[in-house]
Amino acid sequence: MSPKETNRQGRHLASFALLLLAEEPAHGLGLHRDINTLLPDGLKVDAGNLYRLLREMEARGSLRSGWRTEGAGAARRVYEITPAGLKELGEWREDIARRREAFDLFIQRYDALEVHSTPTLKETAT
Repeated sequence: MSPKETNRQGRHLASFALLLLAEEPAHGLGLHRDINTLLPDGLKVDAGNLYRLLREMEARGSLRSGWRTEGAGAARRVYEITPAGLKELGEWREDIARRREAFDLFIQRYDALEVHSTPTLKETAT
């Protein structure tokens, strides 16, 4: 199974949502657009997953929301990060930094392999 096949969409969605909401409050659709603008192709986020996550994060106290009715158009639920959310964001930062070290090590060791000039086991068996 390839890494693309095993990709779980949104594995770090909470980290990006918290990061952007720490920068400024946002409504769900705007947050969805901003996250997808940041992420490379192939890692785009489904709006349904984001809205479920926002409800979960609000239930656990990482976010709070309120309706904004000023301006033209329909009312929008705007989310903002809470002190608990800032703590969670810091925990995400530490987790991602540790994973990045591991990924950097993997890439360095992979790049050091001579995989392109070494026959595979299947090729040597024939």
